[in-house]
Amino acid sequence: MGVLEEMLLRNGLIYRNPDGTSSYIEGSILSNSLVVRNSDGWVTHRVERAANGVDLVVRNMSTGCVEMRLSAAIL
Repeated sequence: MGVLEEMLLRNGLIYRNPDGTSSYIEGSILSNSLVVRNSDGWVTHRVERAANGVDLVVRNMSTGCVEMRLSAAIL
C-alpha cells in the first residue's frame, strides 16, 4: 500500500499533522474497498475499482464525485 499512500499524500487526500494525528487508509470489508479516514475517524474518500475493472478511482464521500483516477500501470 506504499505507492497508493504516497499518491494520496501527494494529492492532499491524506495528510500528517505536526501533532502526530493524520488521516489514514483503512480496508473496508463491507464495501470491498479501501477508505480514507480523517484524524477524527470520519470516512472522507473511498478507493474502489473503476468501471473498466482494472484502474482505481478515489471517490469523495461527501459529494460522490470521483476526484482521482489511478492507472493500473502506476500501481
